[in-house]
Amino acid sequence: MRYALLDGQRIEAQPKLRGVCLGCHNEVTAKCGVHKVWHWAHLKSVNCDPWWEVETQWHRDWKNRFDVDWQEVQLVDQATMERHIADVRTPTGLVIEFQRSTIAPEEVDAREKFYQKMVWVIDGTKGDNDAVYFRLGRSKVDENGFSYFSVIGRSKLFHRWHRNKPVFIDFGDEGFWRIAKFDPKSKDGLALLVDRDGFAKRAGSGATDFSEGGGPASSV
Repeated sequence: MRYALLDGQRIEAQPKLRGVCLGCHNEVTAKCGVHKVWHWAHLKSVNCDPWWEVETQWHRDWKNRFDVDWQEVQLVDQATMERHIADVRTPTGLVIEFQRSTIAPEEVDAREKFYQKMVWVIDGTKGDNDAVYFRLGRSKVDENGFSYFSVIGRSKLFHRWHRNKPVFIDFGDEGFWRIAKFDPKSKDGLALLVDRDGFAKRAGSGATDFSEGGGPASSV
């Protein structure tokens, strides 16, 4: 995690510091090595947020597009007291989850149910050749920013993220795309090329929650 509480303040990890976890309120220690981004880690194994994943520079770069007060926000279901820490939650209540590792469909369902108003941003560069296959399988971008694509190779990226919530995939140098629709049977889809900073600005401004049109599974 990027932030912990120290003397009641949200603090980033610094060498030799100890703090308190924002989620479970157990003690955490700063991990400040040379091979991973500086972060906080629990001193002992605890039942904290099971949805948390190891943060990479990719996660950090995306979070940095948003106000620090919107990052790593703890949310609580008052009926069940279930607690989770959203990667980003804007003042209008929009949750943005930055996902790099592969997670089970059941967990994806659970997150969507818990957060409700949310969008997914997926690291499309993690899988072998996914970004290259996408480039080779898509058409040129039209005047409105759309591109038709067909899945080639053995990539299952679009099948895994065939969701009703809005899904954006970050393919690094191959661009940042909203998956407008995808048919798992034909393996054909439609994607919209999106400016990363423009996405962050629109999400943070409250101008949209990107729910119009839904995700690739809800498109007509």
